[in-house]
Amino acid sequence: MFIKKIVVGAALALALSAGTSVAQEFEVKVSYNQPETSPAWQEVFQAYADELEELSNGRIEAETYPGGVLHPVGDGFKALISGVTDATAAYPIYMASSFNLIHANELPHALPDSDIAATRVVNEMYPDYYMDEYERVGVYLGFYAVTPSYDILSRKPISSVDDLKGMKIRAAGGTMSEIVERLGAVPVTMTITDTYSAFQQGVLDAVLLSTADLGAYNLDEIGKYNYRIGIGRVAIPTGFNKALYDSMPEDLQEVVAVAGRHAAMNYAKMYTKLTEDALAGMNEEGVEIIEPSEADLARIDELLAPIYAAFIEKNASMQDPTAEETLAQLEQLTEKYGAMSDEDILALDEEQPVTGAFH
Repeated sequence: MFIKKIVVGAALALALSAGTSVAQEFEVKVSYNQPETSPAWQEVFQAYADELEELSNGRIEAETYPGGVLHPVGDGFKALISGVTDATAAYPIYMASSFNLIHANELPHALPDSDIAATRVVNEMYPDYYMDEYERVGVYLGFYAVTPSYDILSRKPISSVDDLKGMKIRAAGGTMSEIVERLGAVPVTMTITDTYSAFQQGVLDAVLLSTADLGAYNLDEIGKYNYRIGIGRVAIPTGFNKALYDSMPEDLQEVVAVAGRHAAMNYAKMYTKLTEDALAGMNEEGVEIIEPSEADLARIDELLAPIYAAFIEKNASMQDPTAEETLAQLEQLTEKYGAMSDEDILALDEEQPVTGAFH
């Protein structure tokens, strides 16, 4: 059942307080792979846990587990289904073959340049285009964010896309690995937690990742050439334990929705600042920032153009919606929100929140 339109502030608090004398209490385990000192933990996951408790007037008790202590980041879906955790990173890219249309988000330049605009787009897309396949795995959506656009951090100098030929480049899998291959390099699929040591030991020549995360995971200690091609984003939804959610009364389900919506935008705001900070930190670390030429960008677009046709062909069996319908809606929303300011989108997110994105 879709949650009805979110009502925040005093109205929500009043509704929750009305039945507290007999209200059941719930424990929610919130876990994440990054440490408690990381911006992602402090500004997104800890804030999410705190808001679950605050908006529920204490009827939800959030137990927090940063630092990957409960499970590896690649096992998010398994951990949610088994009850090891109740809210954690559950990324389709780590189970790429289990998903179809949701991979549209990873296509080159499919989403707006702004992190906040991109987050609004994927959340509007989710109920009608992505929900069925995400829930088919056995979890619900807690909140939906995307990474910033991906760049390439290399141990070797890069002057053009031709220099990528034959490089061993870390990619998370799925469309990102296909992008690496189409650029003439060799994709090496691994989770982010394994990347630093592989990069340090020379198993990797380069890493495909957002500049914000390149800095967050200290990969700029190793790679000294940041080729800022901004070719795509990766969906990073946080899943929620289905059985736990279904056992909650509707008012607490609404709390989960409100806290999740705020967490998604907190992610976007965090990433915008992290990208700025990462670029400043890379300058201090002596990392060369390489902006591709117009000719180079045109060459990259040419190399990657077949990915769209391949996406449609691969998902030809999908109906209601089809792959073509998914891409058309994605393009429409990207154009709409790409033309709006971050401030206007954040205001809209409070005035007209996306509903139905939290089961």
